[in-house]
Amino acid sequence: MHILCTECAAEAPFGVMGRCSTCGGILAVAYPDEVVNQLAIIHPARGLDHFRPLLPVSTPLPTLGEGDTPLLLSRRIGPALGLQRLYFKVEGGNPTGAFKDRAAALIAALAVEAGAKGVVTASSGNSAAAISAYCAVAGLACLILIEPGSPPAKLRQTLITGARVMPVEGLFQQGPEAIGKLILKIAEALDFYPAFAWAPVNPYIMEGIKTLAYETVVQLPGAPELLVCPVGGGDMLTAQWRAYLELKRVEMIEKLPRLAAVQAVQAAPLLAAFQKGAARVATLAAATSKISGINVPFSGEHALSAVRESGGTVIGVEDEAVFEMQRRLALDEGLWVEPVSAAPVAALAELLAQGQVQPEERIVCILSGAGFKDSSLAEAEAQAVSRQPPVLFEVETIIDQVRNQVALN
Repeated sequence: MHILCTECAAEAPFGVMGRCSTCGGILAVAYPDEVVNQLAIIHPARGLDHFRPLLPVSTPLPTLGEGDTPLLLSRRIGPALGLQRLYFKVEGGNPTGAFKDRAAALIAALAVEAGAKGVVTASSGNSAAAISAYCAVAGLACLILIEPGSPPAKLRQTLITGARVMPVEGLFQQGPEAIGKLILKIAEALDFYPAFAWAPVNPYIMEGIKTLAYETVVQLPGAPELLVCPVGGGDMLTAQWRAYLELKRVEMIEKLPRLAAVQAVQAAPLLAAFQKGAARVATLAAATSKISGINVPFSGEHALSAVRESGGTVIGVEDEAVFEMQRRLALDEGLWVEPVSAAPVAALAELLAQGQVQPEERIVCILSGAGFKDSSLAEAEAQAVSRQPPVLFEVETIIDQVRNQVALN
C-alpha cells in the first residue's frame, strides 16, 4: 500500500499522522489493483478480519462480530415516495449499535501493532462507545474526551467497557485542527494511539469504514445509483466513495453511485461550502442541531470533493423532520434507529423534488446507528405504561380492555 496526498499526490511514510506536509491536503491509503482484486473472492462474514488484504494492518483484528449488517428493501416508505428500490443499510446491527465499530476494530489493531499502551480520541458518542469496547477486547487502556451533554446511553456504553471519560468544555467548538493537535500531543505524552476518527488527523481509520461499501456491492448486488448518508466530519461518506472508486477501477462494478450528503440545517458546514462552490469547508462558529452524531461545526474537503466527483449533492434537513422520520421508520418499517440515521431518509423528499433521483433507481440509505443510542422516542408512552395499573389475569377482562383501546383509537 501507499500513503498518498489526495491533492498533490505526494507520498508519505506509513504511520504518519495529520495532513500532507507538502500542501496540507488530506492523506489516503492507496492499494495496487492486484490487492483490490482479492475482493472478488471475499464474501461478507461476521468480523472485518476477512477484509485484511485491504486494511492497513498486518495483525488480526479483534472482533465482536462487526460487519455483514442487513441491507433491507423498504416496505412502505419507499413505495409511498414512488421509490420501488429503496434500501436501508442497517448499521445498528453492529455490536455496539453503530457503523463506528468498523473503524474501532481497525483502531484497536493499529494500536496493538504500534505497541501503544492505550488509545485516545474525542467523540460525540458513537466513536467513544465503539472504541472503548474494542479496546477492552484488545486489552488496551482508553481515554475519551467528550463534549459536555453527550447522550447518556452512549456514555453508559463507554463507561461500562472501562474507558476513562473526560468532559472538555467547548471541545468541538475549537475546530478540527485544534482537536487534532490536542489528541496528537496527548497520545505522544501518554504513549497512546491517536484515534480521532477524522481523516485529516488519522488517515488510516477510514479504511475500516470502507467495508460498508464492499458489503453493499455483494448484497445488492452491484453499486446503487444513489447513496444517501448522514454527514458530520465526512469520513463515512468519503470512505465509501473511495471503496467504490477501487471497485470500479478493477471492473468489479460497472458504474459509480452518486452521493447525497445529508446534514442538519443547524449544523451544515458542508452544505454551505457546496452551495457557494467553495474549495474548502469553513468551520462554523457553532453547531446547534439536536441531532447527535452530525451536530459538529466542521466537515472535511475530502467529503466535498467526493460529492462533486460523484455528480451528487448536499441536502439540509430540519431537526423536526428528522425526528418525525425516526418515528415513521419505526412504525412503517419496524426499524428503531437513532435520529441521525433518519436524516438520509428524511432527505428523500427533497432529493425527489430536486430531480436528484429517479423512481426506478436503486437507492441505499445508510442508517448509521441503533435507536437505543440517543432517543426519546416513545419515552412518555413507556413511562405511562409502566405506571398503568395491571388488569386481572382473566381472558374476558383482557379482551374487553383491548376492544376498548381499539375503539378509542
